[in-house]
Amino acid sequence: QGMSASGFEWQLQREIISDQLQSGILQTAAATQDELQQAYMLQGQQRRFRYITLPVTGFHDQVEISDEDIKQYYESHADEFMTPERVRVQYLLLDMDDITVDNPVDEQALEALYRDRAETYVTPEQRRVRHILVQLPQDADAAAADAALQKARDAIKRIQAGEAFADVAKELSDDPGSAANGGDLGMFGRGIMTPAFEEAAFSQAPGELSEPVKSPFGYHVIEVLEIEPEVATPLEEIRDELVAALQEEDRSNIFFERSEILTSLTFEQPDTLQGAADALELEIQESDWISADGGSGIAANADVVEMAFSEDVLLNGNNSAPVEISDTQMVVMRLLEHQDAARQQLDEIREVVKQRLVDVKARQLVESRGAELLAAMTEQGTSLEDTAGAAQVGIQQTGLIGRNADAHPAAVVAKAFTLDNPGDGKPVYAGFAVPSGDYVILALDEVKQGDLATLPEGARKQAWREFSRILGNAEMAALQQTLRKQADIVIPASSDE
Repeated sequence: QGMSASGFEWQLQREIISDQLQSGILQTAAATQDELQQAYMLQGQQRRFRYITLPVTGFHDQVEISDEDIKQYYESHADEFMTPERVRVQYLLLDMDDITVDNPVDEQALEALYRDRAETYVTPEQRRVRHILVQLPQDADAAAADAALQKARDAIKRIQAGEAFADVAKELSDDPGSAANGGDLGMFGRGIMTPAFEEAAFSQAPGELSEPVKSPFGYHVIEVLEIEPEVATPLEEIRDELVAALQEEDRSNIFFERSEILTSLTFEQPDTLQGAADALELEIQESDWISADGGSGIAANADVVEMAFSEDVLLNGNNSAPVEISDTQMVVMRLLEHQDAARQQLDEIREVVKQRLVDVKARQLVESRGAELLAAMTEQGTSLEDTAGAAQVGIQQTGLIGRNADAHPAAVVAKAFTLDNPGDGKPVYAGFAVPSGDYVILALDEVKQGDLATLPEGARKQAWREFSRILGNAEMAALQQTLRKQADIVIPASSDE
Protein backbone atom coordinates (compact mmCIF):
# COMPACT_ATOMS: atom_id res chain seq x y z
CA GLN A 1 0.00 0.00 0.00
CA GLY A 2 3.00 2.28 -0.33
CA MET A 3 3.61 2.56 3.42
CA SER A 4 6.96 2.35 5.11
CA ALA A 5 7.47 -0.19 7.90
CA SER A 6 7.82 2.55 10.50
CA GLY A 7 4.75 4.37 9.18
CA PHE A 8 2.70 1.17 9.32
CA GLU A 9 3.84 0.50 12.90
CA TRP A 10 2.98 4.06 13.93
CA GLN A 11 -0.50 3.83 12.40
CA LEU A 12 -1.12 0.41 13.93
CA GLN A 13 0.03 1.67 17.33
CA ARG A 14 -2.44 4.57 17.20
CA GLU A 15 -5.27 2.21 16.18
CA ILE A 16 -4.51 -0.14 19.07
CA ILE A 17 -4.40 2.73 21.58
CA SER A 18 -7.66 4.13 20.22
CA ASP A 19 -9.33 0.70 20.40
CA GLN A 20 -8.12 0.25 23.97
CA LEU A 21 -9.55 3.62 24.98
CA GLN A 22 -12.91 2.88 23.41
CA SER A 23 -13.05 -0.63 24.87
CA GLY A 24 -12.15 0.70 28.30
CA ILE A 25 -15.17 3.00 28.20
CA LEU A 26 -17.70 0.92 26.28
CA GLN A 27 -17.06 -2.37 28.04
CA THR A 28 -16.71 -1.14 31.61
CA ALA A 29 -19.89 0.91 31.89
CA ALA A 30 -22.19 -0.69 34.45
CA ALA A 31 -25.72 0.33 35.41
CA THR A 32 -26.60 0.41 39.10
CA GLN A 33 -29.68 -1.43 40.33
CA ASP A 34 -31.53 1.87 40.84
CA GLU A 35 -30.62 3.08 37.34
CA LEU A 36 -31.77 -0.19 35.85
CA GLN A 37 -35.06 -0.07 37.75
CA GLN A 38 -35.69 3.51 36.63
CA ALA A 39 -34.91 2.60 33.03
CA TYR A 40 -37.12 -0.48 33.08
CA MET A 41 -40.02 1.49 34.56
CA LEU A 42 -40.12 3.21 31.17
CA GLN A 43 -38.90 0.40 28.93
CA GLY A 44 -41.27 -2.17 30.43
CA GLN A 45 -44.16 0.25 30.80
CA GLN A 46 -47.61 -0.85 29.60
CA ARG A 47 -50.54 1.31 28.59
CA ARG A 48 -54.25 0.75 27.99
CA PHE A 49 -56.10 3.04 25.62
CA ARG A 50 -59.01 3.41 23.22
CA TYR A 51 -59.10 5.20 19.88
CA ILE A 52 -61.23 6.01 16.86
CA THR A 53 -60.08 6.62 13.29
CA LEU A 54 -61.59 9.15 10.89
CA PRO A 55 -60.68 7.87 7.41
CA VAL A 56 -59.41 10.50 5.02
CA THR A 57 -61.16 8.74 2.13
CA GLY A 58 -64.48 9.66 3.70
CA PHE A 59 -63.74 13.34 2.96
CA HIS A 60 -62.73 13.00 -0.70
CA ASP A 61 -66.29 13.58 -1.89
CA GLN A 62 -66.41 16.85 0.03
CA VAL A 63 -63.49 18.34 -1.88
CA GLU A 64 -64.16 20.64 -4.81
CA ILE A 65 -61.29 21.27 -7.21
CA SER A 66 -61.25 23.95 -9.92
CA ASP A 67 -58.97 24.19 -12.94
CA GLU A 68 -57.31 27.17 -11.29
CA ASP A 69 -56.62 25.09 -8.17
CA ILE A 70 -54.98 22.41 -10.31
CA LYS A 71 -52.84 24.95 -12.13
CA GLN A 72 -51.72 26.69 -8.94
CA TYR A 73 -50.82 23.39 -7.26
CA TYR A 74 -48.90 22.28 -10.36
CA GLU A 75 -46.95 25.53 -10.47
CA SER A 76 -46.14 25.58 -6.76
CA HIS A 77 -45.03 21.92 -6.68
CA ALA A 78 -43.01 21.79 -9.87
CA ASP A 79 -40.31 19.55 -8.38
CA GLU A 80 -42.89 16.84 -7.72
CA PHE A 81 -43.80 16.48 -11.38
CA MET A 82 -40.48 15.77 -13.04
CA THR A 83 -39.54 12.87 -15.27
CA PRO A 84 -36.16 11.57 -14.12
CA GLU A 85 -33.11 11.48 -16.31
CA ARG A 86 -33.27 8.29 -18.31
CA VAL A 87 -31.56 6.37 -21.08
CA ARG A 88 -32.23 3.60 -23.54
CA VAL A 89 -29.40 1.32 -24.59
CA GLN A 90 -28.53 -1.17 -27.25
CA TYR A 91 -27.01 -4.31 -25.86
CA LEU A 92 -25.62 -7.73 -26.58
CA LEU A 93 -26.52 -10.49 -24.14
CA LEU A 94 -24.27 -13.51 -23.95
CA ASP A 95 -26.19 -16.30 -22.20
CA MET A 96 -24.69 -19.71 -21.49
CA ASP A 97 -28.16 -21.28 -21.65
CA ASP A 98 -28.29 -20.36 -25.35
CA ILE A 99 -25.15 -22.36 -26.11
CA THR A 100 -25.91 -25.76 -27.65
CA VAL A 101 -23.38 -28.56 -27.38
CA ASP A 102 -23.99 -31.36 -29.86
CA ASN A 103 -20.52 -32.89 -30.10
CA PRO A 104 -20.31 -36.71 -29.99
CA VAL A 105 -19.71 -38.05 -26.50
CA ASP A 106 -16.02 -38.61 -25.76
CA GLU A 107 -16.10 -42.06 -24.20
CA GLN A 108 -12.64 -41.69 -22.68
CA ALA A 109 -13.62 -38.40 -21.03
CA LEU A 110 -16.83 -40.03 -19.83
CA GLU A 111 -14.95 -42.91 -18.19
CA ALA A 112 -12.42 -40.50 -16.67
CA LEU A 113 -15.22 -38.45 -15.11
CA TYR A 114 -16.81 -41.64 -13.80
CA ARG A 115 -13.53 -42.60 -12.14
CA ASP A 116 -13.07 -39.12 -10.70
CA ARG A 117 -16.52 -39.30 -9.13
CA ALA A 118 -16.31 -42.94 -8.14
CA GLU A 119 -16.96 -42.26 -4.46
CA THR A 120 -20.16 -40.43 -5.34
CA TYR A 121 -21.59 -43.50 -7.04
CA VAL A 122 -20.59 -46.11 -4.45
CA THR A 123 -22.81 -47.38 -1.65
CA PRO A 124 -20.30 -48.20 1.13
CA GLU A 125 -20.17 -51.56 2.83
CA GLN A 126 -22.52 -51.94 5.79
CA ARG A 127 -22.61 -54.53 8.54
CA ARG A 128 -25.24 -55.79 10.91
CA VAL A 129 -23.67 -56.46 14.29
CA ARG A 130 -24.71 -57.49 17.76
CA HIS A 131 -22.71 -57.00 20.93
CA ILE A 132 -22.56 -57.43 24.67
CA LEU A 133 -21.29 -54.39 26.58
CA VAL A 134 -19.66 -54.69 29.99
CA GLN A 135 -19.66 -51.06 31.10
CA LEU A 136 -16.48 -49.61 32.63
CA PRO A 137 -16.13 -45.97 33.77
CA GLN A 138 -13.11 -44.20 32.27
CA ASP A 139 -11.77 -43.40 35.75
CA ALA A 140 -12.11 -46.99 36.97
CA ASP A 141 -9.19 -48.49 38.88
CA ALA A 142 -7.25 -51.59 37.84
CA ALA A 143 -9.36 -53.95 39.95
CA ALA A 144 -12.59 -52.74 38.32
CA ALA A 145 -11.03 -53.04 34.86
CA ASP A 146 -9.92 -56.62 35.54
CA ALA A 147 -13.39 -57.51 36.79
CA ALA A 148 -15.05 -56.05 33.67
CA LEU A 149 -12.64 -57.87 31.39
CA GLN A 150 -13.29 -61.14 33.17
CA LYS A 151 -17.06 -60.63 32.89
CA ALA A 152 -16.70 -60.18 29.11
CA ARG A 153 -14.59 -63.34 28.86
CA ASP A 154 -17.15 -65.28 30.88
CA ALA A 155 -19.84 -64.17 28.43
CA ILE A 156 -17.74 -65.49 25.55
CA LYS A 157 -17.31 -68.86 27.32
CA ARG A 158 -21.05 -69.18 27.85
CA ILE A 159 -21.75 -68.52 24.17
CA GLN A 160 -19.02 -70.93 23.09
CA ALA A 161 -20.53 -73.51 25.43
CA GLY A 162 -23.78 -73.33 23.49
CA GLU A 163 -25.88 -70.55 25.06
CA ALA A 164 -27.58 -68.23 22.58
CA PHE A 165 -25.82 -64.90 22.09
CA ALA A 166 -29.15 -63.08 22.37
CA ASP A 167 -29.96 -64.66 25.71
CA VAL A 168 -26.56 -63.80 27.18
CA ALA A 169 -26.87 -60.23 25.86
CA LYS A 170 -30.28 -59.76 27.44
CA GLU A 171 -28.88 -60.94 30.77
CA LEU A 172 -25.45 -59.28 30.87
CA SER A 173 -25.24 -56.36 28.42
CA ASP A 174 -25.07 -52.88 29.95
CA ASP A 175 -26.22 -51.26 26.68
CA PRO A 176 -29.89 -50.37 27.35
CA GLY A 177 -30.50 -49.57 23.70
CA SER A 178 -29.68 -53.02 22.36
CA ALA A 179 -29.79 -55.49 25.27
CA ALA A 180 -33.52 -56.09 24.96
CA ASN A 181 -32.99 -56.92 21.27
CA GLY A 182 -30.34 -59.50 22.02
CA GLY A 183 -27.55 -56.95 21.46
CA ASP A 184 -28.58 -56.27 17.84
CA LEU A 185 -27.30 -52.87 16.66
CA GLY A 186 -28.74 -53.14 13.15
CA MET A 187 -26.95 -52.12 9.95
CA PHE A 188 -24.31 -49.38 10.03
CA GLY A 189 -21.39 -48.18 7.96
CA ARG A 190 -17.98 -46.86 8.83
CA GLY A 191 -17.67 -43.66 10.83
CA ILE A 192 -20.55 -44.43 13.18
CA MET A 193 -18.97 -46.42 16.01
CA THR A 194 -15.86 -45.76 18.09
CA PRO A 195 -12.60 -46.63 16.27
CA ALA A 196 -11.79 -49.80 18.23
CA PHE A 197 -15.34 -51.14 17.89
CA GLU A 198 -15.43 -50.31 14.17
CA GLU A 199 -12.06 -51.97 13.54
CA ALA A 200 -13.26 -55.20 15.13
CA ALA A 201 -16.68 -55.15 13.50
CA PHE A 202 -15.30 -54.59 9.99
CA SER A 203 -12.50 -57.14 10.29
CA GLN A 204 -14.53 -60.15 11.44
CA ALA A 205 -16.26 -62.74 9.32
CA PRO A 206 -19.98 -63.38 9.85
CA GLY A 207 -20.61 -65.66 12.82
CA GLU A 208 -17.18 -65.06 14.28
CA LEU A 209 -17.06 -64.13 17.97
CA SER A 210 -14.56 -61.43 18.95
CA GLU A 211 -12.26 -61.31 21.92
CA PRO A 212 -13.19 -58.51 24.39
CA VAL A 213 -12.79 -55.14 22.60
CA LYS A 214 -11.95 -52.12 24.76
CA SER A 215 -13.71 -48.79 23.99
CA PRO A 216 -14.41 -45.66 26.05
CA PHE A 217 -17.63 -47.35 27.19
CA GLY A 218 -16.11 -50.58 28.45
CA TYR A 219 -15.56 -54.04 26.99
CA HIS A 220 -17.54 -55.37 24.01
CA VAL A 221 -18.11 -58.90 22.79
CA ILE A 222 -18.93 -58.55 19.07
CA GLU A 223 -20.52 -60.83 16.49
CA VAL A 224 -21.14 -59.92 12.83
CA LEU A 225 -24.53 -61.15 11.65
CA GLU A 226 -24.72 -59.88 8.07
CA ILE A 227 -22.64 -58.00 5.52
CA GLU A 228 -23.95 -55.78 2.74
CA PRO A 229 -20.91 -55.37 0.48
CA GLU A 230 -19.89 -52.14 -1.19
CA VAL A 231 -21.90 -51.59 -4.37
CA ALA A 232 -20.77 -49.35 -7.22
CA THR A 233 -23.42 -47.95 -9.56
CA PRO A 234 -22.56 -49.09 -13.10
CA LEU A 235 -21.54 -46.36 -15.52
CA GLU A 236 -24.44 -47.14 -17.85
CA GLU A 237 -26.98 -46.37 -15.12
CA ILE A 238 -25.62 -42.84 -14.66
CA ARG A 239 -24.47 -42.26 -18.22
CA ASP A 240 -27.01 -39.51 -18.91
CA GLU A 241 -25.98 -37.65 -15.76
CA LEU A 242 -22.29 -37.80 -16.68
CA VAL A 243 -22.96 -36.78 -20.28
CA ALA A 244 -24.92 -33.76 -18.99
CA ALA A 245 -22.00 -32.84 -16.70
CA LEU A 246 -19.53 -33.02 -19.62
CA GLN A 247 -21.81 -30.92 -21.81
CA GLU A 248 -22.19 -28.37 -19.01
CA GLU A 249 -18.41 -28.16 -18.78
CA ASP A 250 -18.19 -27.71 -22.56
CA ARG A 251 -20.83 -24.96 -22.44
CA SER A 252 -18.89 -23.24 -19.67
CA ASN A 253 -15.68 -23.36 -21.71
CA ILE A 254 -17.44 -22.03 -24.82
CA PHE A 255 -19.10 -19.30 -22.75
CA PHE A 256 -15.70 -18.23 -21.41
CA GLU A 257 -14.19 -18.18 -24.93
CA ARG A 258 -17.10 -16.14 -26.28
CA SER A 259 -16.96 -13.72 -23.38
CA GLU A 260 -13.30 -13.10 -24.23
CA ILE A 261 -14.24 -12.42 -27.85
CA LEU A 262 -17.10 -10.14 -26.78
CA THR A 263 -14.81 -8.17 -24.50
CA SER A 264 -12.07 -7.80 -27.14
CA LEU A 265 -14.29 -6.80 -30.07
CA THR A 266 -16.43 -4.28 -28.15
CA PHE A 267 -13.24 -2.68 -26.82
CA GLU A 268 -11.49 -2.62 -30.23
CA GLN A 269 -14.66 -1.25 -31.92
CA PRO A 270 -15.93 1.14 -29.19
CA ASP A 271 -18.50 2.90 -31.43
CA THR A 272 -20.50 -0.14 -32.52
CA LEU A 273 -21.79 -3.49 -31.31
CA GLN A 274 -22.25 -4.84 -34.81
CA GLY A 275 -18.81 -6.43 -35.14
CA ALA A 276 -19.20 -8.46 -31.96
CA ALA A 277 -22.80 -9.32 -32.89
CA ASP A 278 -21.70 -10.69 -36.27
CA ALA A 279 -18.75 -12.63 -34.85
CA LEU A 280 -20.82 -14.26 -32.10
CA GLU A 281 -24.11 -14.46 -34.00
CA LEU A 282 -25.88 -12.40 -31.35
CA GLU A 283 -28.86 -10.11 -31.82
CA ILE A 284 -28.48 -6.45 -30.95
CA GLN A 285 -31.35 -5.76 -28.55
CA GLU A 286 -32.83 -2.53 -27.23
CA SER A 287 -33.85 -1.81 -23.65
CA ASP A 288 -36.85 0.07 -22.35
CA TRP A 289 -36.24 3.39 -20.61
CA ILE A 290 -33.84 3.10 -17.68
CA SER A 291 -33.68 5.63 -14.86
CA ALA A 292 -31.22 5.82 -12.00
CA ASP A 293 -33.71 3.75 -10.00
CA GLY A 294 -33.50 0.92 -12.52
CA GLY A 295 -35.96 -0.58 -14.94
CA SER A 296 -37.08 -3.87 -16.41
CA GLY A 297 -35.17 -6.64 -18.14
CA ILE A 298 -31.42 -6.21 -17.85
CA ALA A 299 -32.02 -2.91 -16.04
CA ALA A 300 -33.25 -4.85 -13.02
CA ASN A 301 -29.55 -5.40 -12.33
CA ALA A 302 -27.95 -2.54 -10.35
CA ASP A 303 -24.55 -2.98 -12.05
CA VAL A 304 -26.17 -2.59 -15.47
CA VAL A 305 -27.87 0.64 -14.37
CA GLU A 306 -24.63 2.01 -12.97
CA MET A 307 -22.80 1.19 -16.21
CA ALA A 308 -25.56 2.73 -18.36
CA PHE A 309 -25.09 6.06 -16.56
CA SER A 310 -21.28 5.86 -16.49
CA GLU A 311 -19.22 8.61 -18.06
CA ASP A 312 -17.79 6.37 -20.77
CA VAL A 313 -21.23 5.28 -21.99
CA LEU A 314 -23.34 8.36 -21.32
CA LEU A 315 -20.90 11.15 -22.18
CA ASN A 316 -18.21 9.56 -24.34
CA GLY A 317 -20.56 7.37 -26.37
CA ASN A 318 -18.42 4.25 -26.07
CA ASN A 319 -19.40 0.65 -25.61
CA SER A 320 -19.58 -0.32 -21.98
CA ALA A 321 -17.26 -2.70 -20.25
CA PRO A 322 -18.82 -6.18 -19.93
CA VAL A 323 -21.23 -6.55 -17.00
CA GLU A 324 -21.75 -9.99 -15.47
CA ILE A 325 -25.40 -10.08 -14.48
CA SER A 326 -25.15 -13.70 -13.33
CA ASP A 327 -22.70 -16.58 -13.42
CA THR A 328 -24.01 -17.50 -16.87
CA GLN A 329 -24.90 -14.12 -18.41
CA MET A 330 -22.83 -11.17 -19.62
CA VAL A 331 -24.01 -7.97 -21.25
CA VAL A 332 -22.29 -5.16 -23.17
CA MET A 333 -24.26 -2.00 -24.00
CA ARG A 334 -24.03 1.36 -25.71
CA LEU A 335 -26.18 4.48 -25.53
CA LEU A 336 -29.18 4.56 -27.83
CA GLU A 337 -31.15 7.51 -26.45
CA HIS A 338 -30.81 9.93 -23.54
CA GLN A 339 -33.33 12.25 -21.93
CA ASP A 340 -32.48 14.81 -19.25
CA ALA A 341 -34.76 15.25 -16.30
CA ALA A 342 -37.69 17.38 -17.44
CA ARG A 343 -40.90 18.82 -16.11
CA GLN A 344 -44.03 16.92 -17.10
CA GLN A 345 -46.63 18.90 -19.01
CA LEU A 346 -49.79 19.69 -17.06
CA ASP A 347 -52.05 18.36 -19.82
CA GLU A 348 -50.37 14.95 -19.53
CA ILE A 349 -50.71 14.65 -15.77
CA ARG A 350 -53.82 16.70 -15.00
CA GLU A 351 -55.59 13.75 -13.33
CA VAL A 352 -52.52 12.94 -11.26
CA VAL A 353 -52.28 16.52 -10.03
CA LYS A 354 -56.02 16.59 -9.34
CA GLN A 355 -55.94 13.40 -7.26
CA ARG A 356 -52.97 14.65 -5.29
CA LEU A 357 -54.72 17.94 -4.62
CA VAL A 358 -57.91 16.10 -3.60
CA ASP A 359 -55.88 14.11 -1.10
CA VAL A 360 -54.22 17.24 0.29
CA LYS A 361 -57.53 19.03 0.78
CA ALA A 362 -59.19 15.88 2.20
CA ARG A 363 -56.40 15.65 4.76
CA GLN A 364 -57.03 19.26 5.74
CA LEU A 365 -60.74 18.56 6.10
CA VAL A 366 -60.32 15.44 8.20
CA GLU A 367 -57.81 17.17 10.47
CA SER A 368 -60.19 20.10 10.89
CA ARG A 369 -63.08 17.79 11.72
CA GLY A 370 -60.89 15.76 14.07
CA ALA A 371 -59.79 18.92 15.88
CA GLU A 372 -63.43 19.96 16.35
CA LEU A 373 -64.34 16.59 17.87
CA LEU A 374 -61.28 16.62 20.10
CA ALA A 375 -62.10 20.12 21.35
CA ALA A 376 -65.61 18.97 22.27
CA MET A 377 -64.11 16.12 24.30
CA THR A 378 -61.51 18.21 26.14
CA GLU A 379 -63.57 21.37 26.64
CA GLN A 380 -67.16 20.12 26.88
CA GLY A 381 -66.59 16.65 28.32
CA THR A 382 -68.00 14.70 25.37
CA SER A 383 -67.10 11.03 25.74
CA LEU A 384 -65.20 9.00 23.17
CA GLU A 385 -68.29 6.84 22.76
CA ASP A 386 -70.44 9.84 21.85
CA THR A 387 -67.73 11.15 19.53
CA ALA A 388 -67.52 7.79 17.78
CA GLY A 389 -71.28 7.81 17.34
CA ALA A 390 -71.24 11.31 15.87
CA ALA A 391 -68.46 10.34 13.46
CA GLN A 392 -70.12 7.00 12.67
CA VAL A 393 -66.95 5.02 13.36
CA GLY A 394 -66.11 2.17 15.71
CA ILE A 395 -63.94 2.26 18.82
CA GLN A 396 -60.75 0.20 18.99
CA GLN A 397 -59.72 -0.81 22.51
CA THR A 398 -56.50 -2.31 23.80
CA GLY A 399 -55.58 -4.12 26.95
CA LEU A 400 -52.34 -3.26 28.71
CA ILE A 401 -49.78 -3.37 25.91
CA GLY A 402 -46.07 -2.58 25.62
CA ARG A 403 -44.23 -0.20 23.35
CA ASN A 404 -43.49 -2.85 20.74
CA ALA A 405 -47.03 -4.25 20.50
CA ASP A 406 -47.93 -4.90 16.87
CA ALA A 407 -51.67 -5.61 17.12
CA HIS A 408 -52.41 -1.91 16.54
CA PRO A 409 -50.89 0.67 14.13
CA ALA A 410 -47.35 1.59 15.16
CA ALA A 411 -48.06 5.35 14.89
CA VAL A 412 -51.01 5.01 17.27
CA VAL A 413 -49.05 2.96 19.83
CA ALA A 414 -46.12 5.39 19.63
CA LYS A 415 -48.41 8.37 20.27
CA ALA A 416 -50.08 6.65 23.24
CA PHE A 417 -46.68 6.29 24.91
CA THR A 418 -46.00 10.05 24.68
CA LEU A 419 -49.06 11.15 26.66
CA ASP A 420 -49.15 12.13 30.32
CA ASN A 421 -50.26 9.61 32.92
CA PRO A 422 -54.02 9.88 33.59
CA GLY A 423 -53.36 9.88 37.32
CA ASP A 424 -56.74 11.28 38.41
CA GLY A 425 -58.63 8.47 36.69
CA LYS A 426 -59.78 10.66 33.82
CA PRO A 427 -58.67 9.75 30.29
CA VAL A 428 -56.01 11.83 28.59
CA TYR A 429 -57.06 12.69 25.04
CA ALA A 430 -54.99 13.37 21.94
CA GLY A 431 -55.74 13.84 18.26
CA PHE A 432 -53.27 13.42 15.43
CA ALA A 433 -52.95 12.53 11.76
CA VAL A 434 -51.19 9.30 10.80
CA PRO A 435 -49.05 8.92 7.66
CA SER A 436 -51.98 7.51 5.64
CA GLY A 437 -53.86 10.80 6.18
CA ASP A 438 -56.42 9.32 8.56
CA TYR A 439 -57.09 11.22 11.79
CA VAL A 440 -56.98 9.39 15.12
CA ILE A 441 -58.53 10.48 18.40
CA LEU A 442 -57.05 8.56 21.30
CA ALA A 443 -58.07 8.22 24.94
CA LEU A 444 -55.35 7.00 27.31
CA ASP A 445 -56.97 5.22 30.27
CA GLU A 446 -54.19 3.55 32.26
CA VAL A 447 -50.41 3.47 32.65
CA LYS A 448 -48.63 0.62 34.41
CA GLN A 449 -44.94 1.14 35.14
CA GLY A 450 -42.50 -1.64 34.34
CA ASP A 451 -41.35 -3.69 37.34
CA LEU A 452 -37.91 -5.23 37.05
CA ALA A 453 -38.75 -7.75 39.76
CA THR A 454 -41.31 -9.42 37.49
CA LEU A 455 -38.65 -10.41 34.96
CA PRO A 456 -37.02 -13.85 35.09
CA GLU A 457 -33.39 -13.86 36.21
CA GLY A 458 -32.06 -14.36 32.68
CA ALA A 459 -34.14 -11.49 31.31
CA ARG A 460 -32.98 -9.18 34.14
CA LYS A 461 -29.35 -9.95 33.31
CA GLN A 462 -30.00 -9.27 29.62
CA ALA A 463 -31.72 -5.97 30.51
CA TRP A 464 -28.73 -5.00 32.67
CA ARG A 465 -26.28 -5.78 29.86
CA GLU A 466 -28.35 -3.82 27.33
CA PHE A 467 -28.70 -0.76 29.58
CA SER A 468 -25.00 -0.90 30.47
CA ARG A 469 -24.22 -0.91 26.74
CA ILE A 470 -26.41 2.19 26.30
CA LEU A 471 -24.59 3.91 29.18
CA GLY A 472 -21.24 2.99 27.63
CA ASN A 473 -22.25 4.52 24.29
CA ALA A 474 -23.46 7.67 26.09
CA GLU A 475 -20.18 7.97 27.97
CA MET A 476 -18.22 7.51 24.74
CA ALA A 477 -20.31 10.18 23.00
CA ALA A 478 -19.73 12.55 25.93
CA LEU A 479 -15.98 11.99 25.73
CA GLN A 480 -15.97 12.65 21.98
CA GLN A 481 -17.95 15.85 22.47
CA THR A 482 -15.53 17.01 25.18
CA LEU A 483 -12.52 16.26 22.98
CA ARG A 484 -14.06 18.23 20.12
CA LYS A 485 -14.59 21.23 22.39
CA GLN A 486 -10.99 21.06 23.60
CA ALA A 487 -9.48 20.66 20.14
CA ASP A 488 -8.87 23.24 17.43
CA ILE A 489 -10.31 21.59 14.31
CA VAL A 490 -9.95 23.18 10.88
CA ILE A 491 -11.84 21.68 7.91
CA PRO A 492 -10.46 23.21 4.70
CA ALA A 493 -13.00 24.28 2.11
CA SER A 494 -13.17 21.99 -0.93
CA SER A 495 -11.86 23.31 -4.25
CA ASP A 496 -15.35 23.52 -5.78
CA GLU A 497 -16.77 25.77 -3.03
